Amino acid sequence: MEYIIDSTTSINATLEKMKDFDVLILKKGIYKEKVKVLNNNITIKGLDRDEVIIENKDFFHKIMPDFNECNTFRTYTVYVGGDNVVLKNLTIKNLSTPSSKYGQACALHVDGDYFYADGINIISAQDTLFTGPLPRDLQKRHIGFLEDTFRRDRKSYQKYINCYIEGDVDFIFGCATALFYNSRIHTIKRNIELDGDVGGYISAPSHEKETKFGYLFYKCNLTSDEGVKKVFLSRPWRDYGTSCFIDCKYGSHIDPKGFANWNKTERYNTARYYEYNENIDITKRVSWAHMLTKDEKDKYIKDFIENDKFFELN
Repeated sequence: MEYIIDSTTSINATLEKMKDFDVLILKKGIYKEKVKVLNNNITIKGLDRDEVIIENKDFFHKIMPDFNECNTFRTYTVYVGGDNVVLKNLTIKNLSTPSSKYGQACALHVDGDYFYADGINIISAQDTLFTGPLPRDLQKRHIGFLEDTFRRDRKSYQKYINCYIEGDVDFIFGCATALFYNSRIHTIKRNIELDGDVGGYISAPSHEKETKFGYLFYKCNLTSDEGVKKVFLSRPWRDYGTSCFIDCKYGSHIDPKGFANWNKTERYNTARYYEYNENIDITKRVSWAHMLTKDEKDKYIKDFIENDKFFELN
């Protein structure tokens, strides 16, 4: 069944009516709503990528109705906990910017399996996109605070194609195996006094040791606001975090070291970082990141896609 609504109608109320394989179409407008998608096998798509906007303004230290701070994992504008959910042609915003004032503020939080985003904008500053599930230590820490739905120990495969993702610090983070393909990853200007002269961190993976693949950024365009510099491709939020950047275009904002450690820990011993780009000086990259040869690059892409047919590019 197909549902067509405008911004005077609640997305959440409509989702309660929807069943497997239903489609929700959003007309142009600003949907001021905190959306929770628990449905399986549905599609939500906008009629205009830039003019269908779902927005909210929760942030880490905001006091919620339960009189607790919001915490990173409740700040989402859109949460997707259902499996086989597709989002297309729309914008998701968390209005809690700049990060120097608001801190962590997720726009999109996904821990459903086989999630597919096609041509969407995901906009915030710090912690813009959380690719769940939660790291296992946080699943235990937040018992009694986060709903059980948010603390599931499960795999989550996620695919972001032709998307725009904007932020400054750790703005793509989490435990999912996720493919980012042909997408623009944009770093905004921040108050660098908060973190020395560091301009930002794009990804902060936290994969479990047994997770074979983590993040793959393939043929993405990494851009920034004017004047932004010293931005790192990734830093490991937990041991064994995995990020791979292949055939991406980099702006001058990317630091020559490429990757950063996490707060002077020893996670560089377990971090799994890979990169292939013919146009960088690999001698300036950190020694603990693996610079792929062309043959290794081809094999990595092949193995990643063959790991599950969901990641096929078609």
